[in-house]
Amino acid sequence: MSRVLHWAPVALGICFLLSLAYLQRERALKGQNDFVQLYTSGKLAGTPGLYSRPANLELIQSILGFTMDGVECTRPPFYAAILKPLAALPYRIAYVIFSLATFSSFLWFVVRFSKECSVLPFFAAISVPLLSAICDGQDTPLLPAILGVSILLTRKGKDFAAGMILSLCAIKFHLFLFLPVMLVLTKRWRTLGGAACGTSVLTALGILICGVDSIAQYVKGVIWSDVSGMIARQRLSAGEDQWLNSTATLKPNIHGFVANVHGDARLEFLLIAAVLVAFCWLTQKTTNYELLFGASLICGLLVSFHSGIVDDVVLFPVFVLVLAHCDYVPARSLLAVLLSPIPYFLFLARGPYATVLPVMLLTLVGLLCLGQIAAQRRILYRSPAME
Repeated sequence: MSRVLHWAPVALGICFLLSLAYLQRERALKGQNDFVQLYTSGKLAGTPGLYSRPANLELIQSILGFTMDGVECTRPPFYAAILKPLAALPYRIAYVIFSLATFSSFLWFVVRFSKECSVLPFFAAISVPLLSAICDGQDTPLLPAILGVSILLTRKGKDFAAGMILSLCAIKFHLFLFLPVMLVLTKRWRTLGGAACGTSVLTALGILICGVDSIAQYVKGVIWSDVSGMIARQRLSAGEDQWLNSTATLKPNIHGFVANVHGDARLEFLLIAAVLVAFCWLTQKTTNYELLFGASLICGLLVSFHSGIVDDVVLFPVFVLVLAHCDYVPARSLLAVLLSPIPYFLFLARGPYATVLPVMLLTLVGLLCLGQIAAQRRILYRSPAME
């Protein structure tokens, strides 16, 4: 009976997600989503057209029968090299294999870490970011598995191997900007060395398959064009439209928050600086690697210029780590709410409701700091009789 009561909410959650997935069934089943970008990058790996917008759009047209703006190749060369064997298959077959691989990776994480976090299957069963990632053909469900393997290796004392696994996060490096900061501040040199070694191997793979010029093309065609575009948009912020554009307001991060409150670049930089200061303070107040690991993931989501709802699957490793190493109830409770559908439904409602999600993430960073202060006070005022 107890087993039925434990799994009944999970079954209801799965039914809930399936009902939402039914609304997106046509494009999800046909692969008319972001997977076409990954497939295209694999097809164009080793050709001059890898980061060419016309070449990408022409190939997408030949695959889907229509073009999709905003899904051109934006990933590093090594990722295109990794995807090249998959792109050798027909599109539908490649899409099925990719979807099974990403879902299986996430499922492994849930099963493995449910041993120490029994509520993990329930939150996975009601996860809007997970559903969005699967229906959108995204690769973000791979990230919890990558992070989970690294955590397990660290627990076994295999720091160098853990760092090499972390280098795979470079598939979406903009989400993990605080990880190297954390490794440096905590002097995890072996982990940092493994990450550097893994990154070097991946870079070499990209050059080998995609050519020597692929790195320069990636920096010029993707990173620099993105940065220059951001600067140009900030210069236009004196006008009314800049921080109100639909793309910016649909980002569950600091950039999206500023856009929704009609702020400017100064407010955005101030909030980013506040997150950085809070994180650096936290690294000086605790040596708990796993707690700092989780905090770095939250901060990375906040400051990433391009993070979306699908990227919030990274909060699952955060949930496991915070529950294990932070007994401050407000932080644990807020994180549980963040894994529920509530903030994502508010976010999708747009307008002022969209600010709820980034505000909750900002609040969570603050609560982790308050939790550390509370823990230190308990240690300071603990009586000898309680020792």
